[in-house]
Amino acid sequence: MKVVCINNVELGRDSYGKPRHNILHLTIGKVYEAEESDIKNDNKYYLIDEGNNDYDNKLSFPLVYSKTHFVTQDVWREMQLNKLL
Repeated sequence: MKVVCINNVELGRDSYGKPRHNILHLTIGKVYEAEESDIKNDNKYYLIDEGNNDYDNKLSFPLVYSKTHFVTQDVWREMQLNKLL
């Protein structure tokens, strides 16, 4: 399945409860190959992007991100068309 990144900022809190913004290693608008989790209600995508990680390519393992950072290509195209109208 192909998904498009729409958000690369992860909101979280530090150990003192203060909000922090983590910038993820994702590019907004880039298409990623992903697999959905087999676990019911697991809100994560397993990205398969061998050429764009800092790890040894021989160890290509999927990176795990929340689904809230992505939309499918069909939804992305619809969003782009709505911006044109």
